[in-house]
Amino acid sequence: MRSRALFALSFSLAAAGCLRGLEDKRSLPPLDEAYFRCRVQPILTKDCSALACHGSATRYYLVFARNRLRLGGTEAQRNAKLRDEERAFNFDAARAFVDQGALDESLILLKPLEASEGGYYHGGATLFKKGNVFPNREDPDFKILAKWVHGEKEADQQCIEPGSDL
Repeated sequence: MRSRALFALSFSLAAAGCLRGLEDKRSLPPLDEAYFRCRVQPILTKDCSALACHGSATRYYLVFARNRLRLGGTEAQRNAKLRDEERAFNFDAARAFVDQGALDESLILLKPLEASEGGYYHGGATLFKKGNVFPNREDPDFKILAKWVHGEKEADQQCIEPGSDL
């Protein structure tokens, strides 16, 4: 019950404009939503949305995903495909971690990158007794994230996140 209350509070703060970057969508970088939906969202789902990580209402950065943190609904609905408002929240939350003035310094890139590669300490990685999410900038998933931050566009604007339509 406590985590639901914290989630409700954090979502209310975001909706009320109290979380930096989400209060005014005009301040968010104009990144490609389809590229996010089809290429970045699967990485966030796989690497970041575990309930002990960013799938917890106690975290500042939240990631909604199937069988993970959901926006309302019942336990029975946890495996339903993401709703539009959950996708939009994930997209806007990720964009809020992009530094438009210094793309390569964006937290969305550096927080999950190993410190020896120029990244930052990422406490969640220590929970699982392994290094950071991305060991280096050559990691294929890091490269996808970096392309999105640098404005890569999805060729198929109608694509959907793999597995999201099941």
